[in-house]
Amino acid sequence: MTPFSPQSMDVKAALEIVKQILAPQQLSYVEELVFIRTWQDQRYRDMAVDTGYEEGYLKDIGSRLWQALSQHLGYPVSKKRLRFILAEVARQPEDRNPLGMPAATVVGEKSIEFPGSPLPFQSSWYVERPPLEEMAHRALQQSGSLLRIKGAWGMGKTSLIHRLLGQAQREGMPVALIDMRQADASAFESFDAFARWFCWAISQKFNFNLNVDDYWFASAGSKLSCTTFIQDQVLSRLAMPVVVAIDTLHHLAEYPTIASNFFAMLRSWYEQARSSPEWGQLRLVMAYAAELDLPLQTHQSPFNVGLPLELPLLTRTQAEDLAQRHHLANQGVSEDDINRLLIRVGGHPYLLQIAFYWLQSGHFTSQQLIDQAATDDGIYREYLHRLWAIFQQSPDLEKAWQQVIASDQPVVLPASVAHRLEAMGIVQLESGRVRVRCHLCRDYFSALYADL
Repeated sequence: MTPFSPQSMDVKAALEIVKQILAPQQLSYVEELVFIRTWQDQRYRDMAVDTGYEEGYLKDIGSRLWQALSQHLGYPVSKKRLRFILAEVARQPEDRNPLGMPAATVVGEKSIEFPGSPLPFQSSWYVERPPLEEMAHRALQQSGSLLRIKGAWGMGKTSLIHRLLGQAQREGMPVALIDMRQADASAFESFDAFARWFCWAISQKFNFNLNVDDYWFASAGSKLSCTTFIQDQVLSRLAMPVVVAIDTLHHLAEYPTIASNFFAMLRSWYEQARSSPEWGQLRLVMAYAAELDLPLQTHQSPFNVGLPLELPLLTRTQAEDLAQRHHLANQGVSEDDINRLLIRVGGHPYLLQIAFYWLQSGHFTSQQLIDQAATDDGIYREYLHRLWAIFQQSPDLEKAWQQVIASDQPVVLPASVAHRLEAMGIVQLESGRVRVRCHLCRDYFSALYADL
């Protein structure tokens, strides 16, 4: 490669280096957008204004991108250090990065990408949690069914959705996956704007080239217009069972008026399916991180009907199965090592996958990995820093978390706060009380607060 200085490297050259580092993983449109604008010294706040994406969503995308680069290069990559680090990478010979490490770990003939993205359908790294998958699959065979998937961040909600939609497609059903984070800020200005965006998103997923405004009846109201659009322009056109999955529904908690109207409309669709064969063709999947504290009447809520599935932590047997797929025994990792890791991370799928990735690479011994896990030198530093950043934006949430980790017994917290901690994946709710779910997080933050 031609030597670059941090100031002279242009954005195209920098982006190409990032793609080489992360190959075979490909950057999404939003990841490229965040990288390019970061290179242009834009703040996330300014990116949000210019692009219409939520600032928090862009920060999350950026954090994951810097984390992926950090793990591939072997040392911390941050927004501020990006130019300097890529200039250093550009000075290295083309056949190696600064550590001589491959961009992906290889097991047998399978290349393992760094964990962080949902698993595709039929991924060999997906671990089933019986009987959830079979129950969900059976539910989607039923007329007018509604499936509710609840799980904290990193628990595998979207991976399960990919699996279900892949099975549905294989059985001949049209499918659509709508992620609430994909909506621009303008879509959340009113329920009418959101309903139009939702109809447009679904029509695009099914490759219908429709102008939603042509089918909108302002005098009838947004809910009726949206309902009529789905019935006449989606269900009637397809005329067969169809699966619509709505991911990251908890994002709507930031917009209670929109959420209340939207959820009431989803409940009405479910009720219509009881008597209308046309609406019976619709199978709905809802995925969210925690209970949403919204003023919904019982008869207007979709959260008390359908099949509820809460994703559990992986059991010891399931974790050992995943370890075997990574051939960790070849790296000298024992069952006792896996057990000690489970004590730390509690069977959290994402945290286990990160550990198994690094153990299989041979970059860490199991002893090193476990000893450093709850420190800023360990493999979980980006994950722990992400939690810290959330607490810095929510002092009330941090105060509640400090109360939880300071107690050996489950504590009582306001429901809204408890559910937010639950969505982060660091606590578990038991009979209205909250207890620590992840000892990794307790150890890290206990030490952090002790030093402050």
